[in-house]
Amino acid sequence: MKLNLVARGHDLTTVQSVDDLAKKASEQEISTLQLALSRSFPDLATDSHAINPGMGHYIKQALAKEDVSVGILSCYINMIHPDLSVRETVLRQFERYLQYAASFGATMVATETGSVSEAGYTEKNFSDEAFSQIVEAIRQLVRAGEKHRMMVGIEPGLNHPLYSLDRVAELIAAIDSDYLGIILDPTNLITAENHHQQVGLVEEAFERFGEKICGLHLKDYLVSDEGEIVPVDLGTGMIDYEAIVKIAQKHRPYLYIVLEETKDSALKHAVSVLDHVTG
Repeated sequence: MKLNLVARGHDLTTVQSVDDLAKKASEQEISTLQLALSRSFPDLATDSHAINPGMGHYIKQALAKEDVSVGILSCYINMIHPDLSVRETVLRQFERYLQYAASFGATMVATETGSVSEAGYTEKNFSDEAFSQIVEAIRQLVRAGEKHRMMVGIEPGLNHPLYSLDRVAELIAAIDSDYLGIILDPTNLITAENHHQQVGLVEEAFERFGEKICGLHLKDYLVSDEGEIVPVDLGTGMIDYEAIVKIAQKHRPYLYIVLEETKDSALKHAVSVLDHVTG
């Protein structure tokens, strides 16, 4: 069975235009993108006031010239920003992305949860209060997703309030909606101490809430001398990609598999490597 492989638009670097992005994706044998507008096109206004259906149609048509499409539209926000006015602004932006995602051809809008601290990492993210805040924010976004018939894809991360499979299960139990999806990045949920358990983590996730997993990030890594997880191009690190993609195929055929942090010409090599895995 062929894999439904996706590349992040901003992993194709030095992109100058939508046409350029389409061409570079096609050259790497990538036909589907996870597109974060502000990261691929930093000079383009893409906030809640700027995004519009014409923008979506233009980008969709330009990519289609090279048989490339947007599968996932990213809108990375800190949904629990400590400044409530900023929080309201970014939640409104995400809602706008949900409103116009279909014009881009996307099937979902994705984000991480963020942090209760402007500085990023804080142990306060692991509190029940922080978790309650993300539940409230995601419930608001999912209601907008239901209105616009667009899935909300939420990505857990070790340093965020959604930091474990148990917390993901709690979130799913708290928000009963077909428009809530989970984007699983196992490399975001491991440390230098437990990274050898990654395949088991993926298997457990699919067994516990596989029907909610709407995307899988396949991010290769090395463990540094300082004990940090360092992303690298697929096939140059320690991830057991063969076992992980087989789990995904078993539970969710043709699931989006995003080659996160694999950049430029390394994407074509990754596509070839994964083609050999799946026969």
